[in-house]
Amino acid sequence: MTAVVQGELPVQNEVPRMREEPQFLAALDLVALPTAVPVARMFIADTLRRWHALFIEDHMEAVAVELVSLSVQATSPAEDTSWTDITELNPITLRLLGYQRHIVFEVTDAHPEAFEITEDTELREDSGIGLVDGLANRWGSFVAPRGRVIWAELAVYERTKAGLPKRDRKPTPYPRGSISPPASAADVKLLRRVRDGLEKL
Repeated sequence: MTAVVQGELPVQNEVPRMREEPQFLAALDLVALPTAVPVARMFIADTLRRWHALFIEDHMEAVAVELVSLSVQATSPAEDTSWTDITELNPITLRLLGYQRHIVFEVTDAHPEAFEITEDTELREDSGIGLVDGLANRWGSFVAPRGRVIWAELAVYERTKAGLPKRDRKPTPYPRGSISPPASAADVKLLRRVRDGLEKL
């Protein structure tokens, strides 16, 4: 399920949440250069380890790599530009916002327009925005006073088609059809006292 949000949104309601404040927040300022991509991967891994959210680390790293790559491609100097000719470097800001049921990753850059998908955009499932679309619950882009933001939201819990959280099944020590556990001596004494009391009624 994916909803792409584009256009201008007020600062306090940038990534649409249900009036929920993030419980965790981590941010990192970088420069829009190709080296930002591996640094983003390390930032995600370190932050999710500290938040004890390792179960979505692989997916969040993949999403972060694609979004940071898009941002760097759009705002970094041309590849054939020599270092002596670069007069200005554009900053990018990475943010992870931890909510109760979701974690949002944002990249803010200096591009003047929101990221849009055109009819010609090829959504390959193994890379680019197609990979983000496949892994994220929702993602989008908008322009805010601080710059263009591209964001993606991943669920903390795996979801069913109805949107309910999936829980890992834990085997019971005595599955159905198996022999019941033996009653302890204390249980037998208690049951006898209950039986005797009921017989006196």
